[in-house]
Amino acid sequence: SATTSNIDEEVEKLRTSVKYGADTVMDLSTGADIHQTREAILRHSPVPIGTVPIYEALMRVRGVKDLTASLMLEVIEEQAEQGVDYMTIHAGVLREYIPFIRPRITGIVSRGGSILAHWMVENNKQNFLYERFEDICKIFQKYDVSFSLGDGLRPGCLADASDDAQFAELRTLGELTKKAWEYDVQVMIEGPGHIPMDQIKLQVDKEAELCHEAPFYTLGPLVTDIAPGYDHITSAIGAAMIGWHGASMLCYVTPKEHLGLPNKEDVHQGIIAYKIAAHAADVARHRPGARDRDDALSYARFLFDWNKQFELSLDPDTARAMHDETLQDDYYKEAKYCSMCGPKFCSMNTTQVMEKHLGLDQREREQKFADLLEKVSR
Repeated sequence: SATTSNIDEEVEKLRTSVKYGADTVMDLSTGADIHQTREAILRHSPVPIGTVPIYEALMRVRGVKDLTASLMLEVIEEQAEQGVDYMTIHAGVLREYIPFIRPRITGIVSRGGSILAHWMVENNKQNFLYERFEDICKIFQKYDVSFSLGDGLRPGCLADASDDAQFAELRTLGELTKKAWEYDVQVMIEGPGHIPMDQIKLQVDKEAELCHEAPFYTLGPLVTDIAPGYDHITSAIGAAMIGWHGASMLCYVTPKEHLGLPNKEDVHQGIIAYKIAAHAADVARHRPGARDRDDALSYARFLFDWNKQFELSLDPDTARAMHDETLQDDYYKEAKYCSMCGPKFCSMNTTQVMEKHLGLDQREREQKFADLLEKVSR
């Protein structure tokens, strides 16, 4: 950002994201070294990289009023040449939607959306990204860049969810989706935001209806506004639900959301929260093989194979460290208990003892465990 961080720290965050399972990474830098930061991230990333080009465009002029369509097209083409895989383009924020913002508590919470709304008011003109959308399509077609059609009017609190501003923009994004497809350019639709749990299915259904079932890519959503410092949790709850109902990609949120620039540990916590949400959604949608890892870990848990439990977990280092905090010696990796229950009160150990009295052994479970391990390791 303009106030903190440096290129080396951003590259380290990239490495942390990839280590813990990020499928793509966005460079949302707004500091003075935007180009150099993006170059470093592109050079070090094994996964697709996305950007929001209006940030760099704004850094090249004195203020919002001085932004131009030609400058934006120049920045977009330069980033495409540099190797960016997808870009957020806030082309659905139109002049006629600005009055819809006034009743909101939090107004416009998208940086790109607020910049463009400000520009339209200052210049008394329509959104230049909307008016020059076909020119952007031609650049994307040339460089095989995908659209992330930005939700510049997404709700920034529960009270603003599912309002006229959000759905007016969504309708426009549907129109732009069809235009992009005419140029054979791939599209995903960015989604909210802050949504009460009872409105999450509505969000998915509306996006599918208005945007012709283009992939839906959501920031959470956060299901409550009262937990600053824990918004990786408030949003992972919503992310699991919206993933279950049909969202295609989840944009993670860190504990630092609404409070400051995330550090490496914040990134770690956010990625793990969202890997949990995404996996839970896959299980709920009955994706083939989605539950295999859960079943394998459950067998490892019942059979007291501690090392396999750690290996199969989403965050093996943390699982191992928490176990070893109270039972450090390697001896305890063979123990049929942990420090929660001890040897006398472990329910699964008691179950095994009971089954042994009934003349039953664990060979069937052990075989099923081995079969699952082979399956999940492929």
